[in-house]
Amino acid sequence: MRFLQQFRQLFTKPASTAPDRSFGLIEQLGIEEMLAQRQWTQLETTAAQLPTDDLTRLLDGLCLTDTYADGLAAYQRAGQSDLRRLVAGVHATHVAWQIRGGAYAKYVGKAQAEGFHKHLEDAFDWLNEPFATPSYEAERAARIVRVAMGMSEPNLAQEAFEHAIQLVPDHLQAHLFYFNVLTPKWFGDEEKLEQFVDVAAASALQPLLQTMYAVELLNNADDGTEIVKQQVRNELAPRLKTLARYTPLPNDTLYAVYFNNYLAGLCHALGQLPTRNTYLEVLSNRITYYPWAYYGLLDASAVQRLAQPTS
Repeated sequence: MRFLQQFRQLFTKPASTAPDRSFGLIEQLGIEEMLAQRQWTQLETTAAQLPTDDLTRLLDGLCLTDTYADGLAAYQRAGQSDLRRLVAGVHATHVAWQIRGGAYAKYVGKAQAEGFHKHLEDAFDWLNEPFATPSYEAERAARIVRVAMGMSEPNLAQEAFEHAIQLVPDHLQAHLFYFNVLTPKWFGDEEKLEQFVDVAAASALQPLLQTMYAVELLNNADDGTEIVKQQVRNELAPRLKTLARYTPLPNDTLYAVYFNNYLAGLCHALGQLPTRNTYLEVLSNRITYYPWAYYGLLDASAVQRLAQPTS
């Protein structure tokens, strides 16, 4: 089965260097022990009982690294289930994007593009059919958003997003993925992105989405002149005034991790370094890939060093 080979062959980083994308949940739940002891029933029971955002954390923690490759390969060999399909689909999506990289399409080589699309097709095959477990079905739809974006299917991405939020209105992962679909780099523009974050004004996710919007516009303006940059800051001024009232959240939920990272990133972009450092101190090692990749900071240690006093 290609899935089993992928876990063994397609990652090259040593496991010890891999960031924990579950942000502590795998350790908290004892998942590593379940994998080591082949406790598949307990693993599935535990996953099925998780709240939405914790299911997202578990899947990212297991599938966006090679740390658990052997255990997950054994898990896949042991049977069939919705969770196995979900794990396979998330993993294949991650492999696809790892192969492609983050460049604009015109800079993606032929071999990259072929590998990207092959693994996206695998992910789509595993995720395309509805799941019987309601919590898994919402997560499946959210993950299809990311797959559809890579397949250049914005209508499919929209349908999947709408299905996910029909099941779980504040599904964080669905909103994060669909935000990317609507960026100018992909299938949207600043007007569509603004409409999206403003429609979410009554949502519990609104502060995060507004922060992401500000970070996105500031990043897009980075290649412009100083006049353009100042124009963007002026346009964002009312939003920035509102966002300046927020303070770091306790770092114990997926929403809080993303919120604290994006507020820290926004402060970084605006040169508000003491406030940035306050957020980073709360975050500790719970660093997300974005927004820091916008600033050339590609691992958690590089981000954490920002808050360290210079000698």
